[in-house]
Amino acid sequence: MSLKLKAVAGAKWTTLSMMVVTIAQLSQLAILARLLSPKVFGSMAIMMVVIGFAQAFMDMGISNAIIHRQKISHSQLSSLYWLNIASGGILAGLMLLLSPFIASFYDEPSIQKPLMLLSSVFLVIAIGNQFKILCQKEMQFDRIAKVDMTAAISALAVAVWAAMQGYGVYALVLAMLMQAGASSFLYLMVGLKTLHTPSFMFKHSELSAFYRFGFFQMGERSINYVSAHIDKLIIGKLLGMQAVGFYNMAWQLIIFPLAKINPVIVSVAFPVYAKVQSDSNSLNRYYGLTVRVLSLVSVPLLAFLSFFSQDVVLLVFGDGWQVAADLIAILALVGILKALGNPGGAILLAQGYANIGFWWNIFWAIAVIVGVYAALVIRPDVMTVPWVLLGLSLTIGWIWHYLIAKVAKISYRAILGHFAKVIIFSFIITWLASLVVSLMTIGHVFFRLLAAGGICLALYIPYLFYFEKEVIHQCRKGQK
Repeated sequence: MSLKLKAVAGAKWTTLSMMVVTIAQLSQLAILARLLSPKVFGSMAIMMVVIGFAQAFMDMGISNAIIHRQKISHSQLSSLYWLNIASGGILAGLMLLLSPFIASFYDEPSIQKPLMLLSSVFLVIAIGNQFKILCQKEMQFDRIAKVDMTAAISALAVAVWAAMQGYGVYALVLAMLMQAGASSFLYLMVGLKTLHTPSFMFKHSELSAFYRFGFFQMGERSINYVSAHIDKLIIGKLLGMQAVGFYNMAWQLIIFPLAKINPVIVSVAFPVYAKVQSDSNSLNRYYGLTVRVLSLVSVPLLAFLSFFSQDVVLLVFGDGWQVAADLIAILALVGILKALGNPGGAILLAQGYANIGFWWNIFWAIAVIVGVYAALVIRPDVMTVPWVLLGLSLTIGWIWHYLIAKVAKISYRAILGHFAKVIIFSFIITWLASLVVSLMTIGHVFFRLLAAGGICLALYIPYLFYFEKEVIHQCRKGQK
């Protein structure tokens, strides 16, 4: 099978996985939002930020180097595997030690024990992480999809059972451990059978090139994670767990289009970029297609969320989440701008420029920390935060695209023109849908959203077939 056909087939499998995982996780949110309080979700959000930040250090940033380097020896893979296991064990131990201090910093002793339990996730993930990377490198997206779907459904079952048993925040903790455990075990089984069996060896001298790549990748991941989640840490410290609970749940709905749809494309695109990294014309074609597909899927969904945030939150979370609905209306605009920039990191990594993403994320993290902290000191209201993020995205956020265009030699004129066209059309049809629905007498929120969604689809599908024929053709057949 050619590279083009592998990419298209991979996108189909990853799309199926995304749909199943999204339904499972959205169901988990919807059910647990009716069983747990905003404060519980706020506590879990803080713990997940801490865990997620530490995960950036788990494999020393070397996982993507495995994809970037086209030839890797058995001894190198074995050494990298045991390095990953050792890093996971060390991070688990550090988190156990730091848990009391983190709980004290937020004046929330109730998060200490759950955080200690969550620390085991580092070692669990490390066991199967390399095999997932190898599946991605070999573009075996069917296996990745099957594992991810199984893990998500297992986590849903555990979360609902634990919440109904009255376990509180532990319902969320156990769900995460189940998802990580199921995923890691299945990748281990697949990897040992078909990909690679690590030998009991560790040759530090063979990993120098991986360390150089991994240092900047590790730094970029950690700083990127800080910049993406520092707002939650600041809100938790200045406004409390309930405020961060509302804010995090709002972001959960926003990132469903971004965190579920974007990886469908980017996870397929990264190995493709790596294989054609020396061909500037091919990079431009693939990158342009990546951004176009992401915009055609993400922008309409986020525009719909912005206009219908009140009804969406009432349907998904139930009563008591009004603050989250107000936040979503603005955060959706931030999400649209993020969708344009997300594929840039993959193309820089594919060309070996991990250092550029590292320094950019330091700059962006500083901007977010200063902006959010200063704004909350002046106006201590959780609604302040999305406006700060939107302002930063509209001003200094464009520097990221300049770096991609300059370093990776990507032509942005056609990309920006297409992105602007999709934004304008998406907001027009969503506005028309909201206007029509407001004139109709529809009592139940589900039927209001169903009517609005039907109107949007009735207007958007013809647009796709008349104005986006080229993109649709490339997704079906691969680029010529």
